[in-house]
Amino acid sequence: MKVSVIIPVYNSENYLRKAVECLVHEECDDYEIMLIDDGSTDNSGKICDELAAEYPQIVVYHKKNGGMCSARNFALDKAKGEYVTFMDNDDICRKGFVADNYNIGIKYNADVVRFGREYYVIDNGKTVSSDIYAPEREIAFTGDEIFKNYREIRHSNGVWTGMFKKSFLDEHNIRFDETLRHGHEDTLFNMATLRYANVIAMNPHSYYVWMRRFEHSSSAKINKNRIDGIYKAAKEERALMIERKVRDYDYRMYSTTVMNFVNETIIAGFAFGNTCPYNFFKEIATESRKYLVESKILKSSLDFKSKVVYDLLMLKAYHLLYILCKVVYR
Repeated sequence: MKVSVIIPVYNSENYLRKAVECLVHEECDDYEIMLIDDGSTDNSGKICDELAAEYPQIVVYHKKNGGMCSARNFALDKAKGEYVTFMDNDDICRKGFVADNYNIGIKYNADVVRFGREYYVIDNGKTVSSDIYAPEREIAFTGDEIFKNYREIRHSNGVWTGMFKKSFLDEHNIRFDETLRHGHEDTLFNMATLRYANVIAMNPHSYYVWMRRFEHSSSAKINKNRIDGIYKAAKEERALMIERKVRDYDYRMYSTTVMNFVNETIIAGFAFGNTCPYNFFKEIATESRKYLVESKILKSSLDFKSKVVYDLLMLKAYHLLYILCKVVYR
């Protein structure tokens, strides 16, 4: 089998059929769509079974709820494809998502194929912001070239903008961190693939459509697990960039990557309709300051907003930063 598409499913009865049906007419003669019903309490499990009865390439597994990472790991252990890729149960993809990226993988014997995505933030059914990204060129990076071109490869955090050789994942025991249930599990997975990959191929087209809905996205919700996930990913990526000399090749890239993690933690309590108490915010800000001090970034590489956040953290002006965030992001 050529490709396994892994889709964890949890309480997504309003979006699931549309998500799956955009995949069933791919021009690939041997692939499977794996629907992992992770203990849904709505009609999602039933819809999975109905879809499997309609389309022969769909296989369904029902399991006890364990979170998205648990569902993905479950599927990885059962996947039959030479390559695997991922999709969320409320997103869609464009034609070629499976076939085009498989062909790129085979062409370059790639451990990882990276490609583009569209991004839509949706509030009560209305798109409030959007963004489109695709790599600049078709190319394969090998060995040290991977980290010398880190900026180009690293653009997207999502695993759904990647296709991964299954034997490569198994050889290096690359799986998802099941302690994380609210974001950045993808970042950690991608960091592991970057650490071990010998060949990473770039496909200069967008295929994945990420629909970030306020009411449905686990990564839009503020809680301690989400903050812990951000810091875990931030520290892992910082260590990898230093170890593989990304900081030496591109100090500006290193600095902005570090600061992006900080910005994400700072605004997490206010974006997407969240409300963050000051005491929790102060804990976040204190940890962010510690991370920045340890990271030794180049402040001059930051944009204006990031410089303001940086300066207020260094001054320990947490309450002022809290008020600014409330004003800007509410």
